[in-house]
Amino acid sequence: MKSFCNKKPYDYYEELEKLEIDIYNQLYFDSSSINSVEKINYNTLKEKTINVFEDYDYNQPQNIFIIKNFEGKIIVGRKIRSVLRIENKINAINCSMITAPMILGVLVKRAKTNRKIRIEYYPFSDSEKKYVFDKIKNDRTFDIYYPYKYRDFYTEKEENSPETGWSFNPDKKEYLGYGEVHLRNFTTTYFKNKSLDNKIVYDPACSTGEFLNEFKSYHKNCYTIGHDLSKEMIDYAKDYVDEALCCNAIDSPLKDNSVDIMFLRFLNSEVVTTRLAYRIMKKLLSKMKKGSLIVCFGHTPVLITKEWFEKNGLKSIICNGYDEERNAIFQYYVFEVQ
Repeated sequence: MKSFCNKKPYDYYEELEKLEIDIYNQLYFDSSSINSVEKINYNTLKEKTINVFEDYDYNQPQNIFIIKNFEGKIIVGRKIRSVLRIENKINAINCSMITAPMILGVLVKRAKTNRKIRIEYYPFSDSEKKYVFDKIKNDRTFDIYYPYKYRDFYTEKEENSPETGWSFNPDKKEYLGYGEVHLRNFTTTYFKNKSLDNKIVYDPACSTGEFLNEFKSYHKNCYTIGHDLSKEMIDYAKDYVDEALCCNAIDSPLKDNSVDIMFLRFLNSEVVTTRLAYRIMKKLLSKMKKGSLIVCFGHTPVLITKEWFEKNGLKSIICNGYDEERNAIFQYYVFEVQ
């Protein structure tokens, strides 16, 4: 596939999107129109010429993903232009959804030298990509891992949201939800048959509060608590949650061992830094009851690894979600506090 291989950051809305359109046209195929292979012959695959993709950490490194332990192999992929962008439903070029064309092949080697990222892989055919995708979409235990973070060209620092949170325009609130439709739908399905009467459901970065409001529409006897950095968001969210407060998640005033379900939709790339994500998570863990659930996902890659959660006493239940309408998989972690 085409590489970026530039020595300057591309302008987001102009040069960068042109390149993303080129990559989309190169990789996209209609998976419903092709048949999957019955199995992959990995010996034959290794006879192919190794493909190379290169990028810099100040362009789109966060689109590169890894799936470990797939039939004993490591699969590498790269997100392409989102259908939501094509439909003009989101401002970002990419979203959290992964489709079959985004799977590249079996990883041979990956390396980062200074700021340049190099990925070497044995390329799959489209039929092999569909085979891999179909296996993953039917197995919630596959972990989708994003190894690289976007860093500013000049400062080399990770991008994050303002200290006071995002500003809010009620007239454009629909755009906040478009990129989350598949996530909300999967949440509804996952919790459909669970009894949540009198359960405390907490979102430390609740945004408009509409996510919790939709969740409660299916579980009317739970109690929802929404916090957010942005006073503008909380002023709006207070009509959508049972309890609202403007505060930083790391300073959450909730009592220890008080929460039954916590939704984390902000410990993500370009929202907080990796270091801060871990600091916040350590603080929030104390709020959880034994046997409670932590649900972690977002528009951009989750910064905290599955391995970290497990080392800190949590049991992984699922690692990915699936949306039938878009035929797409995405990061969606559910952990049980032991």
